[in-house]
Order: sequence, then C-alpha cells, then structure tokens
Amino acid sequence: MDRLTPLFRPKVVAVVGASDDEDKYGHKVFRNIMDGGFQGHLYPVNPNAATVLGRTAYASLSAVPERIDVAFIVIPARLVVGAVREAVEAGVRSLVIITAGFSETGEEGREAESEIRSLCERAGIPAVGPNCMGICSFPVHLTGTMESLRSDPGTISFISQSGTYGITTLNYGVRTGLGFNIFVSSGNEAVTRFSDYLEYLGNDPATHVIMGYIESLRDGEKFVRVAREVTMKKPVVVMKFGRTQKGSLAASSHTGALAGSHAVYSSVFRQTGVVEVTRTQDLLNVAMAFSMQPPLRGPRIASVGASGGFAVAVTDYLEEHGLEVPSFSVELQQRIRNEAGTMPYASVRNPIDLAADLRPEPLLKCAEIVLQQDFIDGLIVALPSRPYPPAEESIRTLERLHLSSHKPVLICYYARPEGVGVIQRMTSRIPVYGNPEAVGQVMSALHQYGEYLRRNTG
Repeated sequence: MDRLTPLFRPKVVAVVGASDDEDKYGHKVFRNIMDGGFQGHLYPVNPNAATVLGRTAYASLSAVPERIDVAFIVIPARLVVGAVREAVEAGVRSLVIITAGFSETGEEGREAESEIRSLCERAGIPAVGPNCMGICSFPVHLTGTMESLRSDPGTISFISQSGTYGITTLNYGVRTGLGFNIFVSSGNEAVTRFSDYLEYLGNDPATHVIMGYIESLRDGEKFVRVAREVTMKKPVVVMKFGRTQKGSLAASSHTGALAGSHAVYSSVFRQTGVVEVTRTQDLLNVAMAFSMQPPLRGPRIASVGASGGFAVAVTDYLEEHGLEVPSFSVELQQRIRNEAGTMPYASVRNPIDLAADLRPEPLLKCAEIVLQQDFIDGLIVALPSRPYPPAEESIRTLERLHLSSHKPVLICYYARPEGVGVIQRMTSRIPVYGNPEAVGQVMSALHQYGEYLRRNTG
C-alpha cells in the first residue's frame, strides 16, 4: 500500500477541533465531511465536548476506538505540535494540518513547523499542510475542506499550493462539469510536498489527468525525476504563479518558501513534459481536453464552421501557437463541395467557412471528410447559433467521428455564453469552448504533449 493511500482513500477519519460552534473552522470541516456523505467512519475529537453535531466526541486521538487513517487538525497553532505528537503516539496513519501560523509568519512559526516535520518524518507519517484548506477524495465522498464541495467522481486530480485559489478553481471546475478524483491543498508542505502528491497520482489508476497550481518547489531534483516518469503515463498541466519579480516575492511570503526564477521553472516544465499555462481558465480548459481527447499526432489542424470571422480568428490563434492550418487541394475542395452539398459561395480550402449555412448536414459531412485525411491531425468544429440547442444526433455524430478517427475534436460555440454549458452537458467525450482563443490554447497543449511523447518514446 502506498503511504498516501490512507490519506486519499481513508476508511476512518477524525477531526481534532470538531465543534458545534459554527464560527470555528473545526465545525466547518467536520460538517462538510459529514454532510458530504463520507463512506467511512467519522469521529469528532474535542476534550471539552460530549458530542459534536450529534456524534459522540472523544477527548483524544488515542481514545478513538479504531485506528485512524487520517486526522484533520483544526485547532489554534500553539496546540498543533502537541496534537501531532499525540497522533504519532496513537498510530494515526496520516494528517491534514489546516491550521495556519507557521513558517509563513516568522521564526517562531518556522521552529514549530520544523518540529512537526521531525515528528512526522521519524514516524513515517505523511502530512498535508500546515496552512492549507484541506483535501477532497470524491470517490469516497470525503470533502475535508473549509468549503462545501460536491463532485461526481471523475478522472482529474488537482494539487494546489494555494488554499483559497485552489478551492475556488476547483469549485469553478466542478460547476462547469469537470469530474474530479482527488484535490489536495498542500499548504506549507512541511512534510509531504508537491512531488510526493504528483508521484502518488501518477500511479493512481483513477487519475487520468493531473492539474497543478505551483508557487514554488522545494524539491526540484525529485520533481524532475517524478515528473518525467508521470508524464510518460498521463498528462500534467500546471499554472506557475510568481512569474514576475513582485509576484515571486509574494509567493515567498505566502507559504514561507523560497521563490526562484520563472524562466528556470518553465525550462524544467518543458524538459519533463509538463504543460504550462498562464491563465486559470486555460488550466481548466486544458485539463478537460486531456480528460477527453488524445494528444495531437502532429501540428496540422482543420476548422469547420459557418462564420468567416471565426475562421480568420481561429487560424490566427492556431498559428500563433505554432500549429498549422494547411490549405486543401483543389481536388479535395471539389469533393467537399460535391459530397457535403455546401453553398456555392462557401469557402472550403481550410478553414472551411460555410458562409452562414446553418444546416447541420453540410457541417457534419465536412467534418467527416476532413477527419479522413491523413495530413490532418485534429479538428475544430464551430457549431452555428441555430438550432439551439443543437440536435442530439449532431453531437452523437461528432462523437462517432472522433472515436473512429482517433484524432482530437474540439467544439467551439460562441453564439451565447450559456450555450457552452448546455452543449457540454450533451457530451462527455468532446470538450466545448466558448471562443477561438480557448480552442487555440487547447490544441497547442495537445500538440505540446504529443510532441513530448513522440520525442521520448522513439
């Protein structure tokens, strides 16, 4: 059993600091785990209470009648070292230390954090935090955070060195339909670090894509080794904050870690096959694409849609990202016109502009013909504004074309903002985006990862 398995697949959970007082963080964490429907046994630990939210409370971790897989510590900072020492003596398998007030606050906090590290390392106990927002393991319905979250189990896992930013991003992803497996707010990483979580998730069969929010890495050598191993098995997409000088200083003060040159980080990401993005929405967009689509086998992209403006815009964004939009031969253009029944004034040289033709049949036939071409590696389909929502059969046809071609297919719908979510709920196989910038960025990421795999697999 991997040493992080009790942390992310626990059967017995305790919350130190669980309370009926709604203003206390211990109350929030305990209630969220309870209300989330955790499938194992949950114990409140509070020496000053007989019960918490109707459940029998225990005075200490050692008083809990079962061996604890993970204990959440949500008590004042001055009491945390004692709680960690007690957890070690009680044989607790892992810890999540949510409490803040350690290396990010000064010398006294650093000393306490160092003592936590020593206790856990001697005992061989993994520990999240301190100064974190907690963890989620959606397959076992564990939402051990200060925010209430719900997600059907999915295949994306997320490691975030920022608590609030990570939780907010996770919540936004859940609301837009992404399915998550594991979330960890790693905090100050006094004991267990980003690379440790990356290694675990790299070997986790339920995780197909790994997202990361990075401020700084304390274990660069291990990260390089682990990232190289993991990216050969599954995609890793990260956003690195602290790219500017002042941002780097802010990252240092936030978690108490040393900040380094962003150029060095970007170089490491490229060398290890990690896909780096610079915007939060891109992090979610790219992760969604990786969860549904294969990497690109080459840089050559086709686009089909009813708008000339979209055709121009998407070509710009693709080529700015180093991708190609190859023109079709006269013979192929004639075949498209004949078989798809396009309007005489439609442009079919690539990108295909159907010139405000809103019929689904020409668009779908163009997509079919294009995907049959060996020199095309991926396809973007811009759905027209009508009918809205699109016919179910149109979506199913695009899914069949994607599956039979083994090539990435992305849908773009930009006629109305709410349409992206509506159409995404119609398909779990093809990602849907709301503008040409997004599909350009996503295709670039699929190409970058595909190129890395080709270079490193011969």
